Amino acid sequence: MGGFVPVMKGKPLFSSDQIVNISDLQRKWRSVVEPKLHKMPFLMMFSGSEPRATILSYDRFTELWEKVAEAAELELKLELLCRILENEKGGQALVPLAEVIKKAGITAEDLEAAPDVDLEND
Repeated sequence: MGGFVPVMKGKPLFSSDQIVNISDLQRKWRSVVEPKLHKMPFLMMFSGSEPRATILSYDRFTELWEKVAEAAELELKLELLCRILENEKGGQALVPLAEVIKKAGITAEDLEAAPDVDLEND
């Protein structure tokens, strides 16, 4: 049932203003990279004509990190909702959450670390 989190297809688009050569990172960080990081959501780091990495400001990185955590939590909630709806529709017994978590390879530590998740010991 997984795969409910919307994913952008294809590669992100970027302009020539977002391209930074690897050599500029060492020699011209303050004059070339920092001004672009203030204007652009991300920079593409190229070595020759090949893209090698993406540079994000720390603020953008933390926003992205939070959105990934939220998406993972939403995916789990959607999975559980789908199971409840299937149960109502088909009259079959629900698979216990503990079994779902075990099959998904999610640990108790993963759940405790996730936002808005409380573990209750039965």
